[in-house]
Amino acid sequence: MLVTVWALVLLTILATLLSHAARVRTERSQRALDEAARPLVARFVLDDPVDPGLRATLRDARGAFGDRVDERLLAVLEGITGEGRERTVALLVDRGHPARLRRRARSRRALVRAAAIRRLGRLALPADADLVRRATADRAPVVSSVAARALAAYPGAASAQAVLDLLRAGASVPQLVVVNSLIGQGEADEDALARIRQGLEDPEARVRAACAQVLGELTSTADAPLLGELLRRDPTAGVQLAAAGALRRVGRAGAVPALLEGTRSAWGPVRLQALQALLALPREVAAPALAEVARRGDPLLEPLLPRPADLPGS
Repeated sequence: MLVTVWALVLLTILATLLSHAARVRTERSQRALDEAARPLVARFVLDDPVDPGLRATLRDARGAFGDRVDERLLAVLEGITGEGRERTVALLVDRGHPARLRRRARSRRALVRAAAIRRLGRLALPADADLVRRATADRAPVVSSVAARALAAYPGAASAQAVLDLLRAGASVPQLVVVNSLIGQGEADEDALARIRQGLEDPEARVRAACAQVLGELTSTADAPLLGELLRRDPTAGVQLAAAGALRRVGRAGAVPALLEGTRSAWGPVRLQALQALLALPREVAAPALAEVARRGDPLLEPLLPRPADLPGS
């Protein structure tokens, strides 16, 4: 019996050592391939004009080395623009990489699908816009989250709608992912921006709040009246809070009446955010509103109010 136990212990140790050795060999091989691919990709991206022989070498790379070439090309896409980016995307297309990603996007494994969608987002090929939009409805939250983030590369009304539909459905997608995707789309496309503005009237409170936050991040001064009306009329505290925060970033004098009304909200955080938005405006613009807030004697707001002597006209 003791001999059997010791034999099992030795076999376990041997298996562990063999597994470790195999992992070390794989890591060394990957490093060596990466070290070979990195300078070639860097030359391809930076050289102008590109050596045709270098392009052919990268285009025809296969096997493990070809995989490293693909990874290096995808990695540099995040840091380059203009002709260098176009050249890099064209090479990946010539290598058949987008076609491989589209196949992986249909994998049964959620992590494989998510990785494929993320890479398609980096490539931002117009032909993949519908595929990425459909991925927002994927049953796996990790895939829908990645797809929402990737849609920033495919701005438009349909993409903005797909992201907002995630919120409306209560999907397990982080709010930051949704907001960042919509910010990217709103900056790049007027149709996406129009769809975000329409979201201020959505029946779902989380959609209204997200759209208000996005418009604030875009510092869209033209939307100050809409945000002010949202602060005044919306029945949901979270939406009022988002509208007040957006007006703080937008910083429009015309928003003073709405912000003043916000300082009367039944919800303390909304009153605080509205007051902070007033304080962010030029003092001569906000002085009458700040004086009125001071006269009310709200104990929550009083510590933030300036001294009466510091207000213009006092």
